[in-house]
Amino acid sequence: MIEARIKSRFTSVQKLTLFIIVFLGILLCSTCYTAGPDILTASPKEHFSGKLWEKSKRGQLRTLAMLIEMYPDYEIYFLDRDARLLGQTGLVISQINQDEALKNRIHFLNVSRENLKDPLLPDYLKQEGISEQSLKKGKKILFVDTGFVGSIPRHIMKLFPKHEEQFRAHMIVAAPNDREYRSPFPSTRVFGTEFFERYPEQDILEGNLDVVHPYAKLPKSDRRSEFYSKSPKGKIEPQSKVDSRDYNDGEISVEKTRQLEEDLQHFMRESTQQILLDELRGQWRTARKLWQQGDKAALVKELKQWMSTNRPQGLAMALDFMEMNHTNLVGNFTITPDEIGIKPQEINMNESRLKKNGLPLWNKQRCSALIRTLLRRN
Repeated sequence: MIEARIKSRFTSVQKLTLFIIVFLGILLCSTCYTAGPDILTASPKEHFSGKLWEKSKRGQLRTLAMLIEMYPDYEIYFLDRDARLLGQTGLVISQINQDEALKNRIHFLNVSRENLKDPLLPDYLKQEGISEQSLKKGKKILFVDTGFVGSIPRHIMKLFPKHEEQFRAHMIVAAPNDREYRSPFPSTRVFGTEFFERYPEQDILEGNLDVVHPYAKLPKSDRRSEFYSKSPKGKIEPQSKVDSRDYNDGEISVEKTRQLEEDLQHFMRESTQQILLDELRGQWRTARKLWQQGDKAALVKELKQWMSTNRPQGLAMALDFMEMNHTNLVGNFTITPDEIGIKPQEINMNESRLKKNGLPLWNKQRCSALIRTLLRRN
């Protein structure tokens, strides 16, 4: 009896000790950065999550229609977490249309400002399909992020200097004067116009028409990744500290994130949204085809048609095409604002970059606009 009690007491203490060690280890070290709930397993279910979310859904649909058709030969990497919902919209489109090729083009990259210098970053990129080997085989990569200067895409591009022309980046808001590397990135006015009707007609860094921060603060299922670790099986896993918190984070809630995904599944299956998506994809496909064929006159006519029949979104589409034409689609010919009958807009144009010999030209108005934007972000 004495031996039995001693053995039992020792086992309990041992269990308690192990429990404390494990608990403190989890508390003081880190938590695995998950990929969040899988939207492809979410059931279509309508939820009302506020006016911001209603606008975001429409903006995501319009943005994905553009990205899918304007970059048909690119693998699309959405930078997690801020651009995750954009990428998930693409996955829903592929699911509804049973488009396996589109699904395979969509990726999520867990890279943040915190882990850019992590020594395991190259291994993580290789694991996710970005490597010297894949680029040598001709792989083209499009990074999609919210804003503003594309520091993460720029850093990754510099890791592969021999394959610079195989990379592109597209932002929701790109700082117009940020031109120090390669070429400026295009902004996405079709997204912002769902929030503000006058969005296409103003400088995107002026007027306090902020679309990036409200969107980035929608509920998320996990914290920002801060470093990488290697599992016993050799997988590189993004991690975040348990007590970490980014000032730009919205509410961390798996439940609310799942509701957004269920509602997005429901929204994208509505017949009106399917009709709109097909129409938009057809318009972008036509514009790219005319550009590839070198038919500038027909393309100018097409852009003017967009503007005359669907303002303000038609104007947003025309400006988005024009900016892509001067940044990511350089080659065949370029179109300027005056050629489609509008006043000069604040768009990123290679001609301006070349005149500045690659250096940013700061003026008081633009510099103060960028500073105000970055202050709002912090």
